[in-house]
Amino acid sequence: MDESLIEKMIDLKYSRRDETVFVRAKGCCEYCDVNLIHNRIAWDSIQFDHIIPKSKGGGEEDENLALSCKVCNNAKMVFIPEGDTRRERIASARNYASKVRENANKFWVSVSDIFREHGYT
Repeated sequence: MDESLIEKMIDLKYSRRDETVFVRAKGCCEYCDVNLIHNRIAWDSIQFDHIIPKSKGGGEEDENLALSCKVCNNAKMVFIPEGDTRRERIASARNYASKVRENANKFWVSVSDIFREHGYT
């Protein structure tokens, strides 16, 4: 972990916990790998997700937090990932969020096609 980077981010008034999570993920969503620091729109979608949701008994420790984009965090919602290790739980949540995103994208394409057919662009 790059402690000097964490310290510089803390100087910007981020908490050590948030910066530890952010630096560990290298600024990318841990579920879809989108770079969250490459533009302002991506930056504004940053969320800190509880891998095991708080509502399902997950805690606030660093190991239960993942850097996430808003889309993946919303897709995952209260899903409880499988696995004994953080890596296994991230992989399980990544797989689940990917399926939810794929279904949402299919729905969006259908709606978009209908609007185009009716002259909306």
